[in-house]
Amino acid sequence: MEFHRNSTPPVDGGTAVVTGPTLSEAFKRVRQEFGPEAVISGSRTRSRRKGKGLETEKVFEVLVETGNPLSRETDSYDEDLTEEIRREVERLEQMVQEICRTGIAPTEEEHLASGNPLAEHLVENGASQGAVDRLLTRFAGETGTSRNDRPGAIAWLMGYLGAGKTELADWEGNHVFLAEHAAERLGLVLHLARRMVEIGRKVLVISVLPDPDRDEPRLKNMASAAGYDAAVVRNVDQLQDMEAHLPGYDLVFLDLPGLTDHHLAEGGPIHSWLASNEKFHRHLLLPMDRDFQDLDDLREAVRSWNCDWLALTRVDGTRRAAKLLDLIDSIPLPISFMAENAVGEGVLASATAELLLDRILASEAPVRFRPGVETEGS
Repeated sequence: MEFHRNSTPPVDGGTAVVTGPTLSEAFKRVRQEFGPEAVISGSRTRSRRKGKGLETEKVFEVLVETGNPLSRETDSYDEDLTEEIRREVERLEQMVQEICRTGIAPTEEEHLASGNPLAEHLVENGASQGAVDRLLTRFAGETGTSRNDRPGAIAWLMGYLGAGKTELADWEGNHVFLAEHAAERLGLVLHLARRMVEIGRKVLVISVLPDPDRDEPRLKNMASAAGYDAAVVRNVDQLQDMEAHLPGYDLVFLDLPGLTDHHLAEGGPIHSWLASNEKFHRHLLLPMDRDFQDLDDLREAVRSWNCDWLALTRVDGTRRAAKLLDLIDSIPLPISFMAENAVGEGVLASATAELLLDRILASEAPVRFRPGVETEGS
């Protein structure tokens, strides 16, 4: 990805901002654009929107004073100091890259010999050894405490787990759902729409290219029974026109064909329309009964569709709920919703960090949603 200096150059010896994907790359561009005698006044890290989607990325900014009337002796000192800082930054970034590459994780024997009950429980409950090692190494590095500090690790894990809103009623705006299979996706959308209507939200469900014999009648019947509005898009050229109807609703759920459908090919009309449309949050559905270590196709979907949420379905379909840690380790996106099955008849809840942690740490399975969290079902 290309990074550039700010588009408004400094005037009369002001401050220029040079950005880069890493701090060392930003320093390198300072030398290229301003020469070895550039005077650096500071640096900072910022998050900015990635492309035209809703995802963000981290960039590093270096502040450069241009035209600073310093003496030649001071310039020489600053040049030496800048070079020293640059070398130290490169050393630290190389060390971080090596840590990320190797994980500096202990061997399985060392890990189990440490007598870490939390680590052992997570592995027994479905997490891979590598994911647990990386998780506890990160916890120890960020907090400066022992990997064996169970209360500290659990408290840290609450903050680490990317999660959705506290209650279903906290959700608003426009949301699109992507899944491998059409039936699973539509089931979640219809179930979610019904629940939102029950708590007083005005909802519109838009189904794009539904199966006329199976999905379309199901959508109309569910909408009529539950009391939300529904629309069908039978031609992708209608997508632009339907945007005019979005502002009148608290929530809009856009139901697309399955990811393997040819209409969702990358670069096609649906993909191109959504990729440039900032109005929609993108949720990728992941069934919990799948092996998260075999998700290359879904990782590619996250990238291609610029997804900013994951939604979990079939959470009652596994006895190894801690494999969620492998998912978050592999696809670092927050989780929006949790549903018990693919057809939309079981429990549905907003995926809070507490709810996710309850699943990950559960010793019995299947474990129902914790009482007190807004759910449906028993």
